[in-house]
Amino acid sequence: MSQAWKASDLLRMEAVGEPQLSPDGKHVAYVVQKFDQKKDKAVTQIWIADVDGGDPRRLTSGPSDRSPRWAPDGHRIAFISERSGKPQIWVIDIRGGEAWQVVTEQRVESPPVWSPDGTRLAFVSRAFAKGADWVPYPGAPEEDRDRARRAAEQALKEDKDGKDKDQAPPIKVITEMTYRFDGVGYFGDLKRHIFVVTLPDPEAAMCGQQPAVRQVTWGDWHHQDPTWSPDGRFLAFTGLRKEPEYEDYFRTDLWQVELATGEMSQVLRAGGPILCPVWSPDGRWLAYIGHHQAHGRSTTQGLWVVPMKGPRDRYPLSKEDTRNLTAELDRPVGSAVPSDVRYGGFMVAPPVWSADGRSVYFLAADRGVGKLYRVEVEDGRPEELLGSRDCSVAAFHVVGDCIAYQAGSDRSPDQIFVRTSQGSPRQVTDANTELLRQLPVSPAEHFTYQGADGWEIDAWLVKPPNFEQEKKYPLVLMIHGGPHGIYGHAFMFAVQHLASNGFVVLYTNPRGSQSYGQEFASAVVGDWGGKDYQDLMAGVDAVLEQGFVDPQRMGVTGWSYGGYMTNWIITQTTRFAAAVTGACVFNLHNFYGTSDIGFTFGEFQWQGRPWDEPEKLLRHSPVSGVERVQTPVLILHGESDLRCPVEQAEQLFMALKRLGKTAVMVRYPGEFHALRRPSYRVDRYHRMLKWFQHYLAG
Repeated sequence: MSQAWKASDLLRMEAVGEPQLSPDGKHVAYVVQKFDQKKDKAVTQIWIADVDGGDPRRLTSGPSDRSPRWAPDGHRIAFISERSGKPQIWVIDIRGGEAWQVVTEQRVESPPVWSPDGTRLAFVSRAFAKGADWVPYPGAPEEDRDRARRAAEQALKEDKDGKDKDQAPPIKVITEMTYRFDGVGYFGDLKRHIFVVTLPDPEAAMCGQQPAVRQVTWGDWHHQDPTWSPDGRFLAFTGLRKEPEYEDYFRTDLWQVELATGEMSQVLRAGGPILCPVWSPDGRWLAYIGHHQAHGRSTTQGLWVVPMKGPRDRYPLSKEDTRNLTAELDRPVGSAVPSDVRYGGFMVAPPVWSADGRSVYFLAADRGVGKLYRVEVEDGRPEELLGSRDCSVAAFHVVGDCIAYQAGSDRSPDQIFVRTSQGSPRQVTDANTELLRQLPVSPAEHFTYQGADGWEIDAWLVKPPNFEQEKKYPLVLMIHGGPHGIYGHAFMFAVQHLASNGFVVLYTNPRGSQSYGQEFASAVVGDWGGKDYQDLMAGVDAVLEQGFVDPQRMGVTGWSYGGYMTNWIITQTTRFAAAVTGACVFNLHNFYGTSDIGFTFGEFQWQGRPWDEPEKLLRHSPVSGVERVQTPVLILHGESDLRCPVEQAEQLFMALKRLGKTAVMVRYPGEFHALRRPSYRVDRYHRMLKWFQHYLAG
């Protein structure tokens, strides 16, 4: 185990996730992700295991099978696959036979949701939703409506058949502030809508019979997160239909549609986001994750319930009709502690109702640990069920007394486990075990220190294998994104890669981090580069006091807000001999108008707009101190990043080069804020290691 990690070892790693229990609680389906190096893409397949024991077996062959969802009969699984050329629903019977496609013209862009009787599936897809009287904008050319329709048809055709190289790209006419989103791209004139497909007989489907597909939401607005009422009469969903605050993408409302009549009604007019609504088994309640912006964009997400059995003439309900079941817990619901090798990334874990409808299971992060809780609807007192430093939960599913969950630690990537009331947890998967026998894994040593104002700050220190207290080591400070991100007890490939190559790695949760309560999370608002910076520097000082780090050989790195803070640090101090900044923010003043969330996120986080507070935004921007930079900087950025646009990296690079500083910019074509292409992810880790080795190896 003396061999150091290489960046290419990332491609040898498997990731497992999305555990889903069968309705009888006897089987668990889940997704296994591997990397195809020749095709430079991830490959996903669905596996199944018996809860009582036995070896797991592969259910589908891939290469893009995901989001398994059990039918109410417990025999069929619907899943999403791109094996036919675009995302479609497929169905497979676990008792035998081949998977068959539920053929739809629509591109399926959400997990399938079974109706209670198992005859229909709901899903989300994009559609051209302009009314017959729609005018693109006052004074638009008469042919502009036809231009918009053709552009929408071309966008959907590209999903199916690929781009027509001989056809000019469609013109983009922008009339709304929220017209693009990172990871998605430009919406154009397409909006997300909810569809219901009635399943044909499998044999008929095999013979090419087209299923009946019905669009159940209408209008020029986005809709998502469909959930069936227990009697199958209604679909509830989230969306923000035309309101004065329509441009506030951060807010959504709760709606429902009666399928027999198509009548749509607003159930809840919320003050903030609504995520993952789920109907209770008795139809009395609907649980959801979200908040009402009591503390603006930094408000901690809670688990809420809204009554669904009251008189409909009271609709829409307001936040006064809802209850936050986790207010006293004061922890972010649905959140897991991030890992850079996890399947599912930053997916929010939806709540799950107990069979009797009296309680709700949910995931929340607590001081760097993902934990599973249960809360009674009537008394609202959360009970902790699972989660520890050695078992940080990232996803789960519950049926009866059986819990299937995805969990890992700083020493082990996620595995799938099952636990019943009759026994202790059983590990179902064995991903990466052989690989981790070949490579050194250093434990993350948790400690606390005093940050600004004497606040207690959590931190983790990972040392090289065969660490010697008497030696002097180079240190890399790693900073998370957000700023309401979180580090904790989860496996970090980037950390093990650096540590096994001789670096001490420090990562911390400065103020602004989630999982410590509302006051801690909100403390960074309006003060980027202030006491959050002091918290980080205090962590470095706490490690230096231990005597094994060479203060002349320290580096700093981060992605997103971590990239902002990396840029900020090197404008404030010359303590660091090298920096790697990724997907960074450099200039808050123009980030406001160039980021997909700049006009909402930025306006709240910095407590000012460019025309109201230009000096304040520039004062908190690294651009204002760039002439003080002495640290060599490696800049990494996705060229299609809409969250922190690549022009932020360009500004930093040009400023440093014009001032005669040492700077290199690396751009990843076609990549959004988070790098997806496996070879680019490997390149990122490899370049970072080589940069730090060159400047810090001594």
